Formats: sequence, C-alpha cells, structure tokens
Amino acid sequence: MASLGAWILILALALLPLQVAKADADRKIAWHVGFDDPAQFSAMLGSVSSLVEAYEGELLDYDIRLVFRAQGIQFVTDDNLEGTPFEVDPEGEFAEQRDELRTRLLQFANMHDVKLELCESTRAAVGLPIDDFYDPVEPVPSGIVRLGDLHHEGYALMHAYRN
Repeated sequence: MASLGAWILILALALLPLQVAKADADRKIAWHVGFDDPAQFSAMLGSVSSLVEAYEGELLDYDIRLVFRAQGIQFVTDDNLEGTPFEVDPEGEFAEQRDELRTRLLQFANMHDVKLELCESTRAAVGLPIDDFYDPVEPVPSGIVRLGDLHHEGYALMHAYRN
C-alpha cells in the first residue's frame, strides 16, 4: 500500500497538466481594433509590445490576436478606402504616421507571431480584395463574432484607449 506522501505526489503529478493548461489560458489575448484614431492605435501597439516583451522575457507561450473591423480596417491596408465610410484623409494625421504604424504592426506579426485577423464583412463592404491587405492578415467571417468566439475560448478581450 502506498504511503500518504506517495499519494500526494501522484495527485500533484496528475494535476500538473491542469495547472499548465490554466497558465496557457491566461496568456490568450484578443484586441478589438474597431476605431480609426492613429494615436489610439499607436498606444495599443505599445501595450502589445509590453505583453510580448514580458511573456518572451519569462519564456512563456502566448497567443495574441488583433481583430480588425469597421474603422480599424485602415490599419491593415495602404489603400485610402476612398468613397467608403472608412476613407483615410491623404493629408491627415494617419497618413503621416502610416509607414511607422505599419512597420510596428508587421514586426509583431512577423517576428512575434501576433495574429492579424480582418472582418470579412467589413472587407466586402469596402470592395477591396484580400490581396490589398498586409500579409499575414487573415480574413474571419465576422470580426464581432470572432471576438465573441475568442472570449468563449478563454481569451481576454482588450480594448485600446487613447492616452
């Protein structure tokens, strides 16, 4: 018959995968990008950078997704979306910052595996083919439904606020 200490060890080892799964679930983050303010987007990218730096510094796995919908569509294409409700002023604040914001965004996607997801309903409404969006943007049928699904899957839903 096993001693009490052996049973405690067996129980602890049996529960270890549950603790690891819980820890992984705590590092699943989805950002709702449904706004058109470049300062707000820049602040959000700063927050994403803080998360990536912290997780990678601790050698922790993470899954960060940015879900672009509505006005947020402008942050994943160089098209000015002329004639759409999401039109970018070519002389405005965003046009001046577009190159820097694109570079930061794609660095997260390409170097840190942050996933970029685009609402297919919004994309279809502006009439641009998916090839007009940054690689590696992936379409999802509905941005808002995607956010709900990710929440149901245990992702923390984040919203960017302008500093």
